Amino acid sequence: MPQSILRICLCLFLPALLCAQERVPWTSSKIKGSPEPPPIYVAESVWPHITFDRPLDMTLLESEDKLFITEHDGNVFSLPADMGASPEKADLVFDARKTIPDLLRLLGLEFHPDFANNRRLFLYYALKTTTNNKFELELSEFRMNADGSLDSNSQKSFLRYTGNGHTGGDIQFGPDGMLYLPIGDLTPPSPPDGNLSGQNMSHLAGKILRIDIDNQDPGLPYAIPKDNPFVDLEGARPEIWAYGFRNPWKLTFHPESGEVWTGDVGWEMWEMVYRVEKGGNYGWSIMEGPMPTNTEQDSGPSPISPPTAAYDHIQGASVTGGYFVTSSRIPDLHGKYIYGDYVTGKIWALDWDGQKVASNQEIADTRQAIVTFGQDNQGDLLFAELLNNVSLQRLIPNPSQDRSDDFPTKLSATGIFSDVASQEAADGVYGFDIHAPIWHDGFEADYWVGMPNKTGMKTRPDQRRGSPVMQYDNPKDMVLAKTIHKDGRKVETQILHYDKYWKGYSYQWNDKQTDATLVSKEGLDTSIQGKHYRFPARDECIRCHGSNFNRPLAFFPGQMNLNGQLERFNKLGIVDDIFEEIAEEIPLTNPYDESEPLELRARSWLHANCSHCHKVSGGSGLTAQMNAAVPNSKLELINYQPTKGYFGLEGAPEIDPGDPYNSVLYYRIATRGAGHMPMVGVRTVDQEGVRLIHDWIRSMDPEKSVPKVSTQPQNVKEALALYHAIQSGDLSEEDAKQAVANCMKSTDPFVINLFALFEFN
Repeated sequence: MPQSILRICLCLFLPALLCAQERVPWTSSKIKGSPEPPPIYVAESVWPHITFDRPLDMTLLESEDKLFITEHDGNVFSLPADMGASPEKADLVFDARKTIPDLLRLLGLEFHPDFANNRRLFLYYALKTTTNNKFELELSEFRMNADGSLDSNSQKSFLRYTGNGHTGGDIQFGPDGMLYLPIGDLTPPSPPDGNLSGQNMSHLAGKILRIDIDNQDPGLPYAIPKDNPFVDLEGARPEIWAYGFRNPWKLTFHPESGEVWTGDVGWEMWEMVYRVEKGGNYGWSIMEGPMPTNTEQDSGPSPISPPTAAYDHIQGASVTGGYFVTSSRIPDLHGKYIYGDYVTGKIWALDWDGQKVASNQEIADTRQAIVTFGQDNQGDLLFAELLNNVSLQRLIPNPSQDRSDDFPTKLSATGIFSDVASQEAADGVYGFDIHAPIWHDGFEADYWVGMPNKTGMKTRPDQRRGSPVMQYDNPKDMVLAKTIHKDGRKVETQILHYDKYWKGYSYQWNDKQTDATLVSKEGLDTSIQGKHYRFPARDECIRCHGSNFNRPLAFFPGQMNLNGQLERFNKLGIVDDIFEEIAEEIPLTNPYDESEPLELRARSWLHANCSHCHKVSGGSGLTAQMNAAVPNSKLELINYQPTKGYFGLEGAPEIDPGDPYNSVLYYRIATRGAGHMPMVGVRTVDQEGVRLIHDWIRSMDPEKSVPKVSTQPQNVKEALALYHAIQSGDLSEEDAKQAVANCMKSTDPFVINLFALFEFN
């Protein structure tokens, strides 16, 4: 009898016995530390008692020896710029909302180089408008009163323009006294560079501007520096210093050469760091870093320069530009450019020798949503994450010297199983089942949890930007294990180990099915039963289980609430009362059980397959939320426009109630080609899941008119209707094969992708 069936039988027939059991500590665990050397540096809170809500910028005012923290919603606080000071609290300097009533978000703050004498400061911010999905962006000057408040009568607007996406962030005075302003392409993530402005020199979008705010040209509130690179180019905005950026996020100047450096947030594949030269072209949106994107458009007047450094979306998903360290607190970082990633919390140190990158090393894995860097009065590096109630952070040498050379490289050595070949759990390791497993190309899975001591998981409900989430206090060295198998053969055992945060590891089973070996940190592409199979890289595990998500996916209250399992785990002390209560508030079910309500089944499927990425703080472009805790009205799916393209369904929303064939979500889970979702891990389509989401969307308005089925569809909508008819068996196999052959001759790549590799039983 398969172990999963045996566990279900035990759940059904022995609940009283298990409830009476006292939990056995897991004493055989050998999973500690990591197979990799520990990161060189870790994050340290500078003043833990002083916190901020969603900080976006840090500004050093050297003349007053103060550090100013700008929050998203408009508050600006000050602290001593000396990290050795002992402030009791941060001082609220001003609330920009009192001076700017329509403030949507405050993006940047900069002081005039002669602030001590003229009291001039500059704000870059977004304003609410009555136009749906759009906002105004403004760069304005204000005077600061002696008490720190803004003089509301002193506002002088320098620039104002409309956007509905990438704003860019940061304003900085360069060593030349000019004000530099990085601006994003001002459009949503998709289609990429929707206005094609990155290479268009008549647009401000996608540029770094350089203006002289101490002088004024006729008809302008500022002057154009005479040495700007495009002042004599017909049709070009003379403010432009460099161009071809998607969303330049944070800007700094090399302390010796004065060169501009910035991080540029990428689209689907790459994150970039640029050393920006006068008149330089950095590619967007002809290129996304090293990868071609909109290649059919005309390039700007300069040749495209490659990134100074770049990393792919396995390592991170949203770069945050940083600073050159000029302090000596950590000598090894002196003179290096430090930057990070918002999604994974990784930090890198780039050594620029004046001509080339001498080294570019990952130095920390903070698991913090790093949104901004700053510097203190010694040139030391600070950073903060975009969450509520966060303190300023800095790097310190990692105090842990344990390099964990004995981390188990064989599954049999982990201590999870007393007999690894038969998957018999060790004492203190408990198997569990879930309602809605993630689709894994037709493979199945078994699950276990082990805790080395009697401390259980402590749970508390929380809110993140209005979205309900669940916070865990996880016992150190807790382990979750999942063995993936098919047709009686074990393929992979995945392990999540909690060591301050979750770390993921994959073990590959041998041909004899006697043991499994730890896969390298880079992952492994191989073939299983004649089809491609991917063992994930460690960084890929972070994308789903890192701190910005920080959630086990299977070990979730609604997932585990079946057959009295949660009650037993509560009595064993593995979970607490709140964990059990949340299961009732956020229910899940088996998506494939047609006796359950359609709505609950569909939401359970989306939760299992999509919510690990599509949630609050999911990264650039992931606006939709698919967590079961979020009501339909707040999913940002139903009647919401997609952020990653239409895939031939131009103008269609993610979900068009009643019409799955005009729903981008339905296309993306149905297609085998580009745009297939879920994006991570799987290679095939969950046919039952696709039918389920179809029926759910159709049930929202079953009387809505939809395209009739045609074996020669003329567009993607008609192709989706045909797709469903074939899936549902409404066509004979002969007619279905002919219809697919017709579609494969289409001139529309989205139609071809929908039917590519279509299989018939």
